[in-house]
Amino acid sequence: MYSTADRAARGFLFSGILWLVLFMSMGLIIAVKQLNPDFFAHMPWLTYGRVRMVHVNGVLFGWLSMGLIGSMFYIIPRLCRTQLFSSKLATFTLVCTNILIVSMAVTLLAGLTTGIEYGEMIWPLDILVAVIAVTTLYNCVMTVAKRKENQLYVSIWYFIGSLIWLPLVYIIGNIPSEWIGGIQQANMNWFYGHNVIGLWFTTVGIGTIYYLLPILTKAPLYSHRMSMIGFWTIATFYVWNGPHHLVNGPIPLWLMKAGIVPSLLLIIPVWTVVANVFGTLKGHWHQVRANNSLKFLVTGTIFYLITCIQGPFQALMGPSSVLKFTEWVPGHAHMPLFGAFSSVVFAMIYYMLEKQHGKIHSRGMQEVHFYFSVVGYLFFGFSMWIAGVIQGFSWIDGEPFMASINAIKSLNMVRGIGGGFMLLGQIFFAINVWKTVKQQRISAQDLESDASVRV
Repeated sequence: MYSTADRAARGFLFSGILWLVLFMSMGLIIAVKQLNPDFFAHMPWLTYGRVRMVHVNGVLFGWLSMGLIGSMFYIIPRLCRTQLFSSKLATFTLVCTNILIVSMAVTLLAGLTTGIEYGEMIWPLDILVAVIAVTTLYNCVMTVAKRKENQLYVSIWYFIGSLIWLPLVYIIGNIPSEWIGGIQQANMNWFYGHNVIGLWFTTVGIGTIYYLLPILTKAPLYSHRMSMIGFWTIATFYVWNGPHHLVNGPIPLWLMKAGIVPSLLLIIPVWTVVANVFGTLKGHWHQVRANNSLKFLVTGTIFYLITCIQGPFQALMGPSSVLKFTEWVPGHAHMPLFGAFSSVVFAMIYYMLEKQHGKIHSRGMQEVHFYFSVVGYLFFGFSMWIAGVIQGFSWIDGEPFMASINAIKSLNMVRGIGGGFMLLGQIFFAINVWKTVKQQRISAQDLESDASVRV
């Protein structure tokens, strides 16, 4: 029987899978509406704007955030050689998070929104977010404080840093527009929009990579010093990146440059992660073919590298003048969230299930999940990047807006096909996880076992 201390971690991860399938289905509705705007037109609560808000918030909070919190609740006790400080508090956090997701979906589909991009949830739900963030932080910090392991492995640095940064980032990004408006509000909104990726999804994701990598390869982490350089450079540079979303917009030139320069410096932390992953894998690359958790982990790392090459490029004033407001941007935004860090959470879930159940129900379904996810995203991403370039130059040439829409119609079809493959992959994933959980359980490993991760 798996440890009762893992129930909250499993609850977060399994709830996340449910929300992943549901809210990715809404993403497919969006793709269909790009081709046929009258799709579900008779249902006002399924208009494009409402479905998009639910899709974005649902995937960010319902899937990826829940997956990352579940990963922390599983990992931190093992690296600290102790039990999670409070399983009851973790269960309370789990219940609050699921209430948040249901309430978010209902209110946004009903048209109740603040109108702030990525901060659409109404203020009572913001309070619930605060409760979730504070209880998670308290539970994790107290677990670390009561640890039996003297060494603070690098993953814990990333996790605790993320939990401290998240409330600050969320508060700034969700200040009511009635309190502050105009370009100041837009600048604060992009401080939130960019840093919730960089100081939450990225940092918890990297911490999970550094936990799983030595365990899956059975090799020490290539460089502890490099991992710490990555942590502090993210903390130093990432926070300033928001203004690059407003390049060529109504902000001062100095502020544009203040967003561009740290964007270019992000090559430092991403290189520390990639070098650490590839350095650790030296002599162990043959394991990637046989180990699907490792396959997802390496894939996530590669997508993270591409994200942090593409991001600084499109932050430059020249490329930004072409790509801003085009399909390129959501194509890019899906890469860190789905391609990179969703892949890391997939690896975490498969690893946890193998530890607790002995084996995954179907290796073949794992392979289908991997290839449908990766190939589907490549269709999705490349179609949107090409569409974005076509749109941008069309607008620069002064062509009518509808001319650019008609020009990318076939690419939107490819986008929908790619999204369909991505969704189908997650359905195989959910079925495989469910069937694995239904298998006879075996004894969970002692908390001491995973604390052997060393550099």
